[in-house]
Amino acid sequence: MIRQSFTGSLLCSCALVAVLSPAFAEMSSEDTETVVVTASRLAEQARLQQKNAINIVNVQSAEAMLKYPDFNAAESLARMPGITLMSDTGEGRFVMIRGIDPNLNGTTYGGVVLLNTDPGGTYQGGGGRAVELDTIPGGAIDGIIVTKSLTPDHEAEGLGGSIELTPRSAANITTPFAELNLGFGYEPIHGRSGPLNADLAFGARFGFEDGGLVVERGQSADKVNPGFVSNPTPFSFVVSSSWREDRRAFDDLEEDYINDPAKSGTPQDKVFDDLQFRKYDAHRKRFAIGGEFDFKPNDEHRYYFRANMFGYDEQIIKNHLVFNNLGGHYATTISGNQVSTQSDITMKGTNSQTIARNNVYVLGGEDDFHVVKLDYHVAYSRATNSADRSFGATVTGPKGVHVTYDNTSDPNFPMMKVTDGTNLNDPSLYTLTKLSNGTEKDADQEYSYAANATIPVDILSSDDRLKFGFEVRLRTKSGTPNTSQKVSLPKAPQYLSLLSPMPAYTNYYHNRYTNGPGINDGLLFANVQNGTWAIAPAAVDTSSIWSGDENIYSGYGMYTGEYGAWGFMAGVRMESTVAKYTFVDDQLGTLTMPKTYTNFFPSAQIRYEFAPDLIARASYSAGIGRPGFTQVTGNSHTDTTNWVISTGNPNLKPLTGNSFDLDLEWYLNDSGIFEVGAFDKEIQNYIFKRDLVVTTDSRAVALGWVPADGNIHLDSYGNIPSGSDRGIEVAYQQKFTFLPKPFDGFGFDGNYTVVTSSSDEYPGEKHALPGTAPSTFNASIFYEAYGLTLRLSSQYTGHNLYQVGGSRAQDQFEDSRFQVDWTSSYQLCDNATVYFNAKNINNAPLRIYMGTPSWPIQREFYDQTYETGVRLKL
Repeated sequence: MIRQSFTGSLLCSCALVAVLSPAFAEMSSEDTETVVVTASRLAEQARLQQKNAINIVNVQSAEAMLKYPDFNAAESLARMPGITLMSDTGEGRFVMIRGIDPNLNGTTYGGVVLLNTDPGGTYQGGGGRAVELDTIPGGAIDGIIVTKSLTPDHEAEGLGGSIELTPRSAANITTPFAELNLGFGYEPIHGRSGPLNADLAFGARFGFEDGGLVVERGQSADKVNPGFVSNPTPFSFVVSSSWREDRRAFDDLEEDYINDPAKSGTPQDKVFDDLQFRKYDAHRKRFAIGGEFDFKPNDEHRYYFRANMFGYDEQIIKNHLVFNNLGGHYATTISGNQVSTQSDITMKGTNSQTIARNNVYVLGGEDDFHVVKLDYHVAYSRATNSADRSFGATVTGPKGVHVTYDNTSDPNFPMMKVTDGTNLNDPSLYTLTKLSNGTEKDADQEYSYAANATIPVDILSSDDRLKFGFEVRLRTKSGTPNTSQKVSLPKAPQYLSLLSPMPAYTNYYHNRYTNGPGINDGLLFANVQNGTWAIAPAAVDTSSIWSGDENIYSGYGMYTGEYGAWGFMAGVRMESTVAKYTFVDDQLGTLTMPKTYTNFFPSAQIRYEFAPDLIARASYSAGIGRPGFTQVTGNSHTDTTNWVISTGNPNLKPLTGNSFDLDLEWYLNDSGIFEVGAFDKEIQNYIFKRDLVVTTDSRAVALGWVPADGNIHLDSYGNIPSGSDRGIEVAYQQKFTFLPKPFDGFGFDGNYTVVTSSSDEYPGEKHALPGTAPSTFNASIFYEAYGLTLRLSSQYTGHNLYQVGGSRAQDQFEDSRFQVDWTSSYQLCDNATVYFNAKNINNAPLRIYMGTPSWPIQREFYDQTYETGVRLKL
């Protein structure tokens, strides 16, 4: 019955579209597929854009993005060559380009720099430069360009490369259009409902004639009016919106160890300090809304205004059951791989809400005076992160519980048994002992002004050109004071059994463990809101106060020319950085540190056509990675017991790098390609977090410190003289149209990247750069014919350095991950398509280990996500 109803609804939708389409068809061409909103929306045009580029780029179209079950921009990027996805809470958030930390790569949206929402959440303590790409739903993107060899008219930020996310544009609209996508799904873990997706976009070109509105239907293609406004329909607009709502959930198993190096390789070397069963339930509402209004009076002039906003509201509920004091607090016996001891049980619950926003506004224009072409814009970009609620509860459970565990036989799923009969699911054994709330706010904003002039010249050929330009970027980033509030609990014991506990989650981690009784966070939150429990005034954490003003003034000049089959580009970019960082030191008060430096970035690109579809490229380019804001402004904390000062380092130098690239591309039919490339990035002044030993420090002087050995330890950041990042990329995509029907719809789409990186973090100790996966690949087998599209895709990321420890044995690594996805669709009629997707079919976990794979410290399982829906075009 349900199936019949669903099928009937789809047929009704198809019929409705068929009825409505003629109204639009009268205003458009007969073939609706020719409607192009931006130059890179269709796969064929995106491939042509990549082919014609003078430098090395990869272009992904919106059409290609729909072929994968990806939720956001990060996940779509990860399908491209040389891109490594970095996930959090079961969803892609950051990406690395060719093994380089995302804090060191640039990201723009419609040519305007995107900013970071949460400086404390960036990878490797990078201090707020990496852009959280999970704030951007896929429906807000018309295409993606990854630039791997920078040119002088490009931002120099991008040691690995730079990312351009292209929004919907009104520039190329020739006929009215409207598109609607609706989808829903199911996520089985924790029995929660699945995603709800909706995308809507529409636009048109119009003008006014004889006092009436004229909508462009193709009838004005050859019509020219007298005067400056010669275009009969000079106005165009596009409006787009996207909604992605999901209720992700996952199980997370984490542990800490008390290790004894003298007993390496034995169970005594892997004694738990604690074991944590963490249950997460999230509800994220992600959205995007934007539009562009264009005025094109004639073929030589265009002026536009664009506004876009995207982000998410997310609530996360956490329930943690923790086995404490497993390592040495109680008597311990070891028999074979089994460890018998006692443990103190606690539970922790959190109810938090986070609001993340990105806003981009730009006003610009283009003028072709034939002897010179001008383009210019003024823009405002803003990113904010607001955690207005973060209620945390601590619940004390039974103490001295006898347990036996084995974390050696199967490190991923350690055996843990309660041996004295204690029922960990009994809420009467737990008492609420602490309840508090915290808030956090961060803001990042930038005003920018840019202008470029292109002058045609005839040096090698009539297609040569000189290009000059300047840009001013005025950025301010700040962290407002974090606050904390304690809740006054009644004097009588607040047994969990009296606080309407949620049922115990006994099938935690695929029925292996229990997560204990559920903390009713809603009741606790309500008791605070209605005044049943008093909450203290907010206490301000002054160490969280910081700000950074970073102004960048840049200019460039470049020459692009052609000579037969050869193409050339050479030029240089100058960027002058004038910065001021302000932060709070717990001993010296508020400090302000100015910083000024100027860098030059030469670039040279060579392109050679062996044949129209066989192109070779060679390039040299230079780039910069500025120190992270909190790396420089890191608020200082002094440990007077252990002679340790935790602080940022205002003397950090910016990273600079020289990139050398070779690339060979063979373009095939049906947007196919075979591409192989090699790259070598030589980096200077790479930044690592490290323990620095100094003999004097202004804080130590203020405290009158005189360490016995004369050394003071700074837990801070430092520059490493040099590092390298080298690798090979291979990409192959082809539809096998040479096969007999109906097999001519089969094809393959894949890419493979090998990266090796190195740096001397500690004297005599080589390290890979953090996050560099030695190998990554995407591989898809697809069928596209007769209205049917089927695709089985896989994605692999090799193990990589996640966090640098005090020694090689304490380094943390993210384990290799292999994920399988399924997408399918069927075109019911010319304007309606139904689809079904399955994500993470093989339930690939996120796994982090310390030193060796047998020492896991975190495993997260997400299960599958299923989604179905319909796409309509009018």
